Formats: sequence, structure tokens, C-alpha cells
Amino acid sequence: MLASVCLALATAPGPAGAQASAGREALLLRPDRVFAGTQLHEGWAVLVRGERIAAAGAAESLETPPDARVLELPGATLLPGLIEGHSHL
Repeated sequence: MLASVCLALATAPGPAGAQASAGREALLLRPDRVFAGTQLHEGWAVLVRGERIAAAGAAESLETPPDARVLELPGATLLPGLIEGHSHL
């Protein structure tokens, strides 16, 4: 499921005709868990603005814009910023 969410976010087109605000659209990802390098955190959320992670932390402590889209991800573990870069020759 997480792979599907990441793929959908990576390939989703921005709003047509809104170039000025396309990079600033806010999306709040609310999984059950967030893996932050070496620790697994429950109750965390990740705020994404455009194509960048703006904040990650305890969901109740994040300053979320009122117009942010919220994507609930029940049962999911999110690995923000993970880039899988190995190849098979």
C-alpha cells in the first residue's frame, strides 16, 4: 500500500494553471507509524509542500495549514525521504 501511495504522489499532476501555487500545495500524510532513520514513531504525521517534506513529527505538534489536504494512511508505515537507489546488473 505504501508503494502505491508514494507512486501516486510522485506521478500526480499539479493543479492546471496554478504554477505559482503548485509548489506550495500542502498535503498532510497521517500514517500509523513514521520511520525516521533509526526509530519508529507512532502518532506522527508528515507535512509535504509541493515536492518537499516541510515537517515531520508528532501529529498534534505540526502546524498544518487550514487548506491542507489530509491523506489518512491507516495500517501504513511511512519512510519519508527514503530513496531506493540500488540497481541490478
